[in-house]
Amino acid sequence: MGGMGRPGTGGGAEASEEAVGGERRGQVKRAVPEAGGGAEADAAVRWIEGASDGPLLLCVGGLHGNEPAGVRALEEVAGRLAGQSGKMAGDFVAAVGNIAALEAGRRFLAYDLNRVWTRSRLAARRGRSAPEDRETARLARLLKQVQERRRGPVYVLDIHTTSSGGGAFTTTAGLPANRRFAQVIPVPLVLGLGKHVEGTLITHLDQFGWTTAVFECGQHEEAAARARAAAAVWLAVRAAGLLREEDVPEAARGFLTLQADGRGLPPVMEMTHRHAVTESDAYQSRPGLRNFQPVRAGDIVGNDRRGDVAAPVDGRLLMPLYQEQGEDGFFVVEVKEGEGGGAPRVAGAAVETARAMVEAAGGVVETAEAVAGPRKTD
Repeated sequence: MGGMGRPGTGGGAEASEEAVGGERRGQVKRAVPEAGGGAEADAAVRWIEGASDGPLLLCVGGLHGNEPAGVRALEEVAGRLAGQSGKMAGDFVAAVGNIAALEAGRRFLAYDLNRVWTRSRLAARRGRSAPEDRETARLARLLKQVQERRRGPVYVLDIHTTSSGGGAFTTTAGLPANRRFAQVIPVPLVLGLGKHVEGTLITHLDQFGWTTAVFECGQHEEAAARARAAAAVWLAVRAAGLLREEDVPEAARGFLTLQADGRGLPPVMEMTHRHAVTESDAYQSRPGLRNFQPVRAGDIVGNDRRGDVAAPVDGRLLMPLYQEQGEDGFFVVEVKEGEGGGAPRVAGAAVETARAMVEAAGGVVETAEAVAGPRKTD
């Protein structure tokens, strides 16, 4: 897959950092130097500067190469935001994660790019030349640029998909600011992932003091996943404060679309179990398992070379593995009682206000499946 490029250049234009720094505010920029420290810009990053100082929203798609929905959604949103930059306060940065793996259609080539972000793992990879080593260095330079060039607080939305079908959800560290940001997206919030999985990018960003959330927007090949991802990005744009409410009706429409998709699911859940797997386990999930389906302790959810694998605790199943690569066979989450009180809100507006905004604009509230259209079966 090619880079995001700059509108009007066909993606082939290159610019030095000096030229990028001299462009007028409001233009789309590719601001990060390539590996090797030269002056070429990173075609996998789009940097849109608003007309005035303000927050910076960094959105990442495709940290896993078999998850293109987030990349496609970011291309769509960035293209539309470029035309609104004169109204924007702050910056919007869209980045592709694992370029080489995306081109190959694989989760990763040498190692998982969303499991390397610990001090010891990064140190162990320094100076090596695997495809993910180059991607890690490129993303690290982007993070440095964000820290140096930001004109206000930084928000991060990391977009993923799952190999199983079922509900979309968010996850983040349990800090109040992170939770508020994640819950702008009206899908279940899953807490506790960091206790079970090491080396994620979003955990690494805690050291910067940025406000962060992950959005899992559906199954890898599901057309609706892209629509959900775009809806979440618009909500993040509004929540971060890049645009005023009246300038981003897509946020209200996206809120209602995602709320319709997630109706009936608990608002907050806690991860209580992770079933780790290795390649030698030959683990396979039983067919037809879906995110958030109830399970009881002892229910058989898969098998490996030793025999049946059962859920060890009661709860709801999350991310059962249906792909060749991955270290997580499945997770179990439980509902957190007493969480999520009050009316759902979209970037400060109550849900009834969001509905009124959509209706006033002549819009119709639809699920992401309806927005995306029929799923291709070929």
